[in-house]
Amino acid sequence: MKIFFISIIGLFFMFSCSDELKTYPVGSDFIENNINLKIIDTFSINTGTFKLDSLVTSSTSRILLGSINDAYLGQLTAQTYFQVQNSNFSISDDAVYDSIGLVLNYDKYYYGDTTQVQTYKVHRLLEYFEPQDDGDDFYNVSKLDYEEDILGEVSFVPRPNSANDSIYISLDTHIGEEIFNKIRDNDINTADDFLQYFKGLTVVPDDSKNTHILGFNFESYSDILSNSSMRIFYTEDAGDISEGNDRVLNFIVSSAAKQFNAINSDLEGSYMSNLLNQDTSVSSNDTDQLIFAQGGTGVSAKIEMPTLKDLNTLYDDSTVLNAELSFSPLKNSNNNTNSLQDSLAVYVIDQKNRIVSQLADIDANSVYAILNQNDDEFTQNTYYTVDMSGFVETILSSDYDLNYALMIQFVNYDKTVNRLVIDNYDESNNIKLSVAYLNY
Repeated sequence: MKIFFISIIGLFFMFSCSDELKTYPVGSDFIENNINLKIIDTFSINTGTFKLDSLVTSSTSRILLGSINDAYLGQLTAQTYFQVQNSNFSISDDAVYDSIGLVLNYDKYYYGDTTQVQTYKVHRLLEYFEPQDDGDDFYNVSKLDYEEDILGEVSFVPRPNSANDSIYISLDTHIGEEIFNKIRDNDINTADDFLQYFKGLTVVPDDSKNTHILGFNFESYSDILSNSSMRIFYTEDAGDISEGNDRVLNFIVSSAAKQFNAINSDLEGSYMSNLLNQDTSVSSNDTDQLIFAQGGTGVSAKIEMPTLKDLNTLYDDSTVLNAELSFSPLKNSNNNTNSLQDSLAVYVIDQKNRIVSQLADIDANSVYAILNQNDDEFTQNTYYTVDMSGFVETILSSDYDLNYALMIQFVNYDKTVNRLVIDNYDESNNIKLSVAYLNY
């Protein structure tokens, strides 16, 4: 069989798919056996959408903030929590306090309409920055208690394309002066002293607005120029202007694990209003033959191929050569602020929508859905393809009746909120599985 492999793979890509089983004789001029290449693309495809119960949003090194109303998936709000810390607790007796503020430095990620005004409000945390149930991670559904009083507030139109730009939020001068005095008077001498007094911050967007979600970067080092941090400004020797007296205490996010994004998705009134928990799916029959994926919220597209295992009943002697899944985004459902991704993550899931593994090819390499498009990304020739060879091999070779399906998500779905709408209505461009195999 191996002597035919290269030529047959070439043959597979020469033939377009139709709605019938196709048979091509192979090697009739130089071999007596009746060997045929067959291509099947009429597998039953069941599609739907489900929502992961939770996903880890700590340790992503990205602050997500904002609010947006999606035409398909309802209201989404991203709120962030973080702990701040400083290693310098030395201020001279003649230092004079000036002000305090929070700096959020853009990382160029955005989703939505960045021409609209958004408002952020800063609050002080009331509890220690620790996950519940003695775990190590925070999730998109995690919360920490915070004071109702607002430490600072800003309304702005963003400029997210500049990684060297930032948003400055002036904070309550009294809290800044109190921190300053405690450090200067040696009431706070160590990091532990500071965390006992000041547990952290949360930034809350105005969730009544349909605007945008922005990404902000942070690093756990003290470089002020390119870092998000809380900063206290003061002068060291106010009497001598010529010496350059301006000083800054820079309170950085102490580690990536000490920051997370709470991402709330209100699906009421949307296509997904019937989603209850991870075990349930909403069939595409109830959503105009559309299925959805959205980063940050856990909303995921599901594709099932229940008749794939029937290949084993066609011929006793056969070998699968190639398998490919294709699907298309809904035409005009993307725009400049939500562009199509070059690749998407694909996971194998079980009957309860639990992730089994990332999809792999026949050689155990991770497989992604790859975008194919013309210059105009919104033509019906825009589609994704997925190498299904490893999946088909797993299903057909297993001694068990594996009830596996595929989950489509964004590659960085733990730190993005992009949305994808997949169309399974257009018969000329719908979800299709094609399998090429030899029988002999």
